[in-house]
Amino acid sequence: MTENVVSFEEKRLERLDGTVFGSTAEELKIAAVGSQIEFAKRELETVQAYIDLAYTGTITVTMNDCGEPPPRQPFVHLGSILSNYEQVLFDRIAELEYEQEMLSSTADDQ
Repeated sequence: MTENVVSFEEKRLERLDGTVFGSTAEELKIAAVGSQIEFAKRELETVQAYIDLAYTGTITVTMNDCGEPPPRQPFVHLGSILSNYEQVLFDRIAELEYEQEMLSSTADDQ
């Protein structure tokens, strides 16, 4: 069984070694930062979609006891929280893009 695990690990390393992610530490770091940027951008798209839902009032609430739904104010509060998170994501993407640019310029100089 141990042989299979080692074999699998060796094949994984062979596949990743220098093909997609690069072979130097700088190339690996640039690829990792790029991956973080893409993840943050996808998360930002999701957050923006939820903000639109919170502010446009297209969220439907059905009460279990058939009573009246809560006033719209909680949804505006939710939209405010999501807007704050949106700003955090914008800032994080900018930081990562700056870091990627610095790493790329350092790699180009070498």
